[in-house]
Amino acid sequence: MSEVDIGDLAVTGDGLEVYVPLSKTNQDAHGETVAVPYGPTPDTCPVRVVRAWLVVLANADITSGPLFRPIDRHGNIGDRTRASAGRGRRGRLTPQAINLIVKRAAAAANLEHADTYTAHGLRAGGATSAAKAGAPMSAITRHGRWADGSPVVAGYIRQADKWNDNPLRGIGL
Repeated sequence: MSEVDIGDLAVTGDGLEVYVPLSKTNQDAHGETVAVPYGPTPDTCPVRVVRAWLVVLANADITSGPLFRPIDRHGNIGDRTRASAGRGRRGRLTPQAINLIVKRAAAAANLEHADTYTAHGLRAGGATSAAKAGAPMSAITRHGRWADGSPVVAGYIRQADKWNDNPLRGIGL
């Protein structure tokens, strides 16, 4: 998602549509649009967070280009003309910077084993949470942009609790 530009977003009444021009599962650059619904908790809702970030960018006269940008220790938002953190990517956060942000957020939240959290883990967390909420595997596969019928998606879904998530629970044994 680090390659998403501001122009790749469309805020709708239902949430946010994000055009992903290129990804690991779409290397031919055909692009795909991913729908992100509003979340029930305003402080953690991804749509509200992105909308707030767009306001911050607009207040800094940034209305195009990379969505995810570095911010230096002085609060300056990276752009395409200034040298800044994440150098070499023309104002985009690097994958390493995103990973560091996730690790710092996990530490700030006092999560156990915060150093083990990764940006890639967010993908597994999303798939796991969707599965726990009862989303069909086909919908999880499509939303995560895995290939239809791919067995790989199953590897992303983590068993959170061996007793509550046990597949034998509730089958009448």
